Amino acid sequence: MKVLSFILFAIYGSLIATLLLLQPKKPAEPEEMDAKIVVVDEDTDEPLEGVKIKIKTSDESCPELSLITDENGECTFTYLDSEAEITILKATKSGYERVEIDNYELSKFEDDELTIRMKKQDMSNRGRQIGASGALKITLMWDDPNVDLDLHVVEPNGFEICYLGGRDGQMVDSATGGELDVDWQPGLSNPDNIGENAVWATSPRGTYKANVVCYGPEGVDPIDCTVVVYQQNQPDQTYTLTLNGQGDSQEVPDIVVR
Repeated sequence: MKVLSFILFAIYGSLIATLLLLQPKKPAEPEEMDAKIVVVDEDTDEPLEGVKIKIKTSDESCPELSLITDENGECTFTYLDSEAEITILKATKSGYERVEIDNYELSKFEDDELTIRMKKQDMSNRGRQIGASGALKITLMWDDPNVDLDLHVVEPNGFEICYLGGRDGQMVDSATGGELDVDWQPGLSNPDNIGENAVWATSPRGTYKANVVCYGPEGVDPIDCTVVVYQQNQPDQTYTLTLNGQGDSQEVPDIVVR
């Protein structure tokens, strides 16, 4: 009886071992690897905070990732395939030239770190390319062609110059000749000149109040923009604003024409 029990126990143990061997092995989890992007000013090597990074990789670990650099100019992302490529990387910051990188192998990152150098943009010169010029010219610029920002200017006489559909406003003041001669709308074909422009051939004296409104789209991330004020016989004035989503409005310091 003891011998029979021993044999049965051995057979049972053998069956269990066989079943365990026949169990399909779970595939090993892919190893996650971290990569760092560092963004610095091309001229000063100082880190750039608030740079917006959009990135995709060929291994689909980053189908479309949006990052923002911290105070050290850094941001990180995770990928799975050491042979993967960055299919596209875009870095944007108001006041700097846009950087785009295509088909860059992640294996080329030095110690899993990629440094991007961004060159300052001459915003005054860029603004001169948008719309007409006059005794007074107020130009709004930003970098994302999918975002719709609106420039509003209230003249000394109280008339509000803005897009025709704007609140109590219209694009031309026949009394002063002030005009919104450029109104950007997403989908237009020249992303290098994204902006809006208000201009006066001769500008009445007084205080002009300008503000920027984020029209959309819904759910848009905070976006930086630049307003340059060109006034005859005065130095150009440049202002950087951040709009925190659809419906947000930010004011430019009063513009006084004497």
